[in-house]
Amino acid sequence: MNIFRLIRYRFFLFAGMLPYLLGQAIAFGLHKSLNWSYALWGFAGIFLVLVAVELFNEYFDAKEGGDRIFSPGDISIPTYFFPLGLSALGLAFVVGVYLTMQIGWLILLFAFFGFLGAYFYVGPPIRWAYRGFGELTIALCYGPFMVLGSYYVQTKSVAFVPFFVSLISGLSVFCLAVLNEIPDYYQDMLVGKRNLVVRLGKQRAIVLLKLSLTVLFVLLVLGVVLKAIPLLALAAVVTLPWILKSVRTVEKNCDNPKVFLFAVNTIVVTHVVFVLSLGASFLTN
Repeated sequence: MNIFRLIRYRFFLFAGMLPYLLGQAIAFGLHKSLNWSYALWGFAGIFLVLVAVELFNEYFDAKEGGDRIFSPGDISIPTYFFPLGLSALGLAFVVGVYLTMQIGWLILLFAFFGFLGAYFYVGPPIRWAYRGFGELTIALCYGPFMVLGSYYVQTKSVAFVPFFVSLISGLSVFCLAVLNEIPDYYQDMLVGKRNLVVRLGKQRAIVLLKLSLTVLFVLLVLGVVLKAIPLLALAAVVTLPWILKSVRTVEKNCDNPKVFLFAVNTIVVTHVVFVLSLGASFLTN
């Protein structure tokens, strides 16, 4: 069995690592310096946390019969995923303690919030994803917590600019989470996964998706107008035609799970383009 085929690699790679790199790019763009040792240690810690997130998600989703949209068919999840996830979190904690000793106590606070999201997203007894808070948890973890935490690693401070940018990163992942849940609506209902889509229903969830995507672009433009974000970040607007096409497709075929693959891929690419455009704009500013 190939363990890498069981990991939801698109979400893990694109949505996971890029916000951390974005925080590093903002720190360098604003302060024109970068501690490579801290950057690499932070990268290692985030990588371990993301490995744990994916292992826990696969383990608990398989146990509960939850979402399998990114998995290659009906596959069994080995029981060692759970202790392997705990081991990854333990190693990430060691990295966090080291960075805390080198940089400051706020690292542990970010690490604590990361733990709450990593394990309790689907893990008992809280299971955020089953109580309607999973999407918010994802937005906070892949937005403010990760971007601000990354920025703090370099600057030993938090500031308005990285916070504002982190809202864009978090909101784009929030959109991906909502869209990803729509084709699993009935399955999630059957397993008691009361996420936002189950609570709202498909049609209202699509309305929420459209509103969130609109706010995403508004925040980008507002950031440029306020000069919190460099002008180059507007390059992300190039994704707008594909997003509009995806939303129209989803609206017309909300009961056909097959059409969601294009839409999900579009939002994944949109997230990547947004974060890369933001990062490049600060690096070249």
